[in-house]
Amino acid sequence: VKMGVHNPLESICETWYIKNYLRLVDGGSRCAGRVEILHQHSWGTVCHNSWDLNDANVVCRQMNCGVALNALLYAQFGEGSGPIWLTDMACTGEEDSLWNCPALVWEKNNCGHSKDAGVICSGFVHLVGGHGPCSGQVEVNSGGDWIPVSDGNFSLPTAQVICAELGCGKAASVLGNLPFREDSEQVWAEEFKCKGQEPELWFCPRVPCPGGRCPHRGAVQIVCSGYTDVRLMKNGSSQCEGQVEMKTSGGWRTLCASHWNMANANVVCRQLGCGVAISTPKGAYFVEGGDEIWRDRFHCSGSESFLWNCPVSALGVPACAHGNTASVVCSGNQTQLLPQCNDSWSDPAGSAASEGHSANYSRQLRLVDGGSHCAGRVEILQQGSWGSICDDSWDLSDAHVVCRQLGCGVALEATVSAHFGEGSGPIWLDELNCTGEEAHVWQCPSQGWGQHDCRHKEDAGVICSEFLALRLVSKDQECAGWLEVFYNNTWGSVCHSPMEAVTLSVICRQLGCGDTGTLDFLVPSREGSRPHWVDGIRCRETDTSLWQCPSEPWKHQSCPSNEEAHITCTESPQLRLVDGGSRCAGRVEILHQHSWGTVCGDSWDLKDSQVVCRQMGCGEAFNAWLYAQVEEGTRPIWLTQLACTGEEAFLWNCPSLGWGKNNCEHSGDAGVICSGFVHLVGGHGPCSGRVEVNSGGEWIPVSDGNFTLATAQVICAELGCGKAASVLGNLPFREDRGVWAEEFQCEGQEPGLWFCPRVPCPGGSCPHRGAVQVVCSGYTDVRLMKNGSSQCEGQVEMKTSGGWRTLCASHWNMANANVVCRQLGCGVAISTPKGAYFVEGGDEIWRDRFHCSGSESFLWNCPVSALGVPACAHGNTASVVCSGNQTQLLPQCNDSWSDPAGSAASEGHSANCSEFLALRLVSKDQECAGWLEVFYNNTWGSVCHSPMEAVTLSVICRQLGCGDTGTLNFLVPLRKGSRPSWVDGIHCRETDTSLWQCPSDPWKHQSCSAKEEAHITCTGTPQLRLVDGGSRCAGRVEIFQKNSWGTICDQGWDLNDAHVVCRQMGCGVALDAMDYAQFGEGSGPIWLDELQCTGEEDQVWKCPTGRQHNCLHVRDAGVICSGMVCIAAFPAGELSVPPTGIWPMPMLFAISWAVGLPSPPQREHTLWKEEMRSGETDSTAQGLSPSCGIAL
Repeated sequence: VKMGVHNPLESICETWYIKNYLRLVDGGSRCAGRVEILHQHSWGTVCHNSWDLNDANVVCRQMNCGVALNALLYAQFGEGSGPIWLTDMACTGEEDSLWNCPALVWEKNNCGHSKDAGVICSGFVHLVGGHGPCSGQVEVNSGGDWIPVSDGNFSLPTAQVICAELGCGKAASVLGNLPFREDSEQVWAEEFKCKGQEPELWFCPRVPCPGGRCPHRGAVQIVCSGYTDVRLMKNGSSQCEGQVEMKTSGGWRTLCASHWNMANANVVCRQLGCGVAISTPKGAYFVEGGDEIWRDRFHCSGSESFLWNCPVSALGVPACAHGNTASVVCSGNQTQLLPQCNDSWSDPAGSAASEGHSANYSRQLRLVDGGSHCAGRVEILQQGSWGSICDDSWDLSDAHVVCRQLGCGVALEATVSAHFGEGSGPIWLDELNCTGEEAHVWQCPSQGWGQHDCRHKEDAGVICSEFLALRLVSKDQECAGWLEVFYNNTWGSVCHSPMEAVTLSVICRQLGCGDTGTLDFLVPSREGSRPHWVDGIRCRETDTSLWQCPSEPWKHQSCPSNEEAHITCTESPQLRLVDGGSRCAGRVEILHQHSWGTVCGDSWDLKDSQVVCRQMGCGEAFNAWLYAQVEEGTRPIWLTQLACTGEEAFLWNCPSLGWGKNNCEHSGDAGVICSGFVHLVGGHGPCSGRVEVNSGGEWIPVSDGNFTLATAQVICAELGCGKAASVLGNLPFREDRGVWAEEFQCEGQEPGLWFCPRVPCPGGSCPHRGAVQVVCSGYTDVRLMKNGSSQCEGQVEMKTSGGWRTLCASHWNMANANVVCRQLGCGVAISTPKGAYFVEGGDEIWRDRFHCSGSESFLWNCPVSALGVPACAHGNTASVVCSGNQTQLLPQCNDSWSDPAGSAASEGHSANCSEFLALRLVSKDQECAGWLEVFYNNTWGSVCHSPMEAVTLSVICRQLGCGDTGTLNFLVPLRKGSRPSWVDGIHCRETDTSLWQCPSDPWKHQSCSAKEEAHITCTGTPQLRLVDGGSRCAGRVEIFQKNSWGTICDQGWDLNDAHVVCRQMGCGVALDAMDYAQFGEGSGPIWLDELQCTGEEDQVWKCPTGRQHNCLHVRDAGVICSGMVCIAAFPAGELSVPPTGIWPMPMLFAISWAVGLPSPPQREHTLWKEEMRSGETDSTAQGLSPSCGIAL
């Protein structure tokens, strides 16, 4: 680096004190604007002298904004203020940060702010291959090529973020299973986990795909909606009354009053925070001179949050009459309830509504199981329940009211006898006698709410004139044929002009026949006559069904017969495993040409199975099944003679005879058993142990870094092991494995660990203290049984791994009962009659006692005890009577709290428990070794050691905070004195998280002799931390051992020792091994001295050590790791590394001590050979500076 030119290492990019930042300002987005740098605590600009696309490309890449589209000069984004930091940039375009480019020294220039440089970047995401910038396949760019994003776990919230970022409104649809562009050589190897509120896609959480390959069916396409906002305009301003206007990509559009109703109006009022709708006066606020009135018709139920969530139709809709614009008058911001209905509430006598208006505010109407919102069984939402209407006296006048109320035109047919299937729930109305003019069906005369003599086989239905249906007519094909639409109660053809690719795609998706379609012009003309209902269909990218597509108006003969549309739909393959008991085992099936089919077992082997397991995210193949060992299939046999290498991404990429070419029978269907993605090992059985995962190779342990109970719940459920009882960290790893380099962020409801969000660990190393162990609980469900069925009253039964068990009534109380009632959705507890629902012949009554506060959500969230609990008396089973779905509050308390007069606990029940238990170890001089004592019945007493296995000792030690393992000491002398020996025969289970949960013999004052009292020693796995260095990756080295934090003596302390510490902490490599308490003197023991690490150990306490130390804390060892420092400053001048690997300058002195720390001893520092190769002169000091280019 020549003198007088800016040295790229001059600024200390170091997380303690000084860091450069980059931003783009005043360009309308984070990826365009004036270039500004934060340096020496001040934001400043860059001078445009020599500014070009190479410089701009560095900025765009550093900002993760794709590639540079333009390098702008002369302050085109406005003049900045403050310093002008850099000028005469000479970037190659490959630098990782702008300040690494050759340039004049910081602030050495004669520029003014009129020459501030700017840039326009492509951005991180765009949509390609659609109609305009607001639809198409998703591609991202982090500074190089545009890379397509797959449909693997791509969600609507992610699409919403993308549409908003691109200024394209809301996401209307997300389409997957699309072919990738032919020139795409790779697929983005991360999944986006947006929540929907992020400002841009770049800010969304991302999870890497295992092995760099995301499971998917194809590319993903987004269609952004033209609808982005709604308003009510009166006298030129937006208010709570006025003409309805919607914002689209073409600006604000007025809506037509035809088919506009109160349900639509209510959605608008709610969306605008304007209360509820009072009226919908047609054209009352019309203003001349606007654009053509928008034809789209909205069919809201009234419960939607946004108008664009309502069904929309445009097919066949004629132009709107001049001035006939939709308007709404809302109640304003009043909070009182107003009628959410049409103008009049003058209910005829005898109508259902005559009971009073108060129940009408939440009433809704819908048509069910008719294939459209305008046909189906009539159902009403009343008192929180959907119910049907009886067909007694049901006729077209009644049906007309339903169709009009739903904005579905007029009634074509009033169906009876459950034409659309039988409903469930209440039958709300019977003997309706509508005139046909009522605004709501519940305003018609009837027998009153719930008054009927009907059954659901008499449910009424309706087909309205706006009911539309779609089909393909063919003799022998599902997804190819003549396109027909059902309109005005008659099937008729559709005309093919112009029917572009977008329209064909909408049709095929609506029919469930794939994503693309083609028009067939060579088929012979159809015979016979039929209506040709509609022509001129032009679907938009934002349309999700044919009904939303604009067209010419409905006509009986819209085109001649030779223009009827005949289409063929196609789709991409999919894979699944069937009838194997889980998603990772079963018969192999492929979706191809719209049909699920199997794979022939000829030549089927583990390599083929391995591809299936990897593609499914199910680990590795255990078994390749042949001859339909799962269950014979009945569908096509798609592939045979597969010859996979085991490395293919998709099964259909393997060599084979070709689609459908085989002479196999279904008796030879191929199946597979995969390992699954997760298992628990090293515990007692498959439901406890250390967590390991497998994405298609070997089993890799998961660390305890940010491992949560929610993640454990998902694992236990996936393994069929019930609920998670405990999560234990800081355990030693199995010696022969690496560590999984991602953190799982499950919410708890995912069907399997594979489906949880994952975030990669920085540098591929997760910060952790050790391996993580999960113990799953035997409790998985609860029920109340009466007369052989589950109800809201009955005997309490809990499901465990051993089946359903009854609970004992001893200690069962109202707090426990309330938790059960709440969990079952049965209100609150009324009583707990003992043994009232007992049935002879069941298993032994379960002894476990639950100690709920009453506020828990699930019974298994309550504390549980089994220690000392005797067997339950015959028939003394716990029972509960719940209130049902009543909501009144009932006492959530215990039956008896007879506190002694004057007791301290009489201030409140929470402090007075006759069964208060406590645990301790009694010793003269040790915290975690001694005689085990339990506090019971207000007295400390000993615990008997029989049988006290390893599981029991582990539970005790963890409860005492004394580590993870324990040993019984049989050689200590007998104790003097007398005391109770409270309990014997303790058998803790893997699922027990405290001693109180462990089964044992009953409490007795003398359970064993004095020589059988338990004396135990607990031990734990050491822990490591760095203290007083300003970061978790620098500081004094401290180890937690024998319940005390202590230090390491610096005698013999060197970079090999420090390297082990840095790796163990997940902090990269060691930059310096510090001596003489340079991070301050510690306290407590000095645990280790004269370490002789090779640098390859995974834990510092595994290194060879010397004799017992004779150190003082003035010799405490410290370390600075690369995970903290981003390489810093060197003097101007030539920079080189000699072949010896010995730095001629005290480099780390410049880095670590220029910031004001005490000077270290002047000595040379040997660089790690793996971090900087001998003779390397790269100005970025790559090996030691993994994150030196910062752009936030």
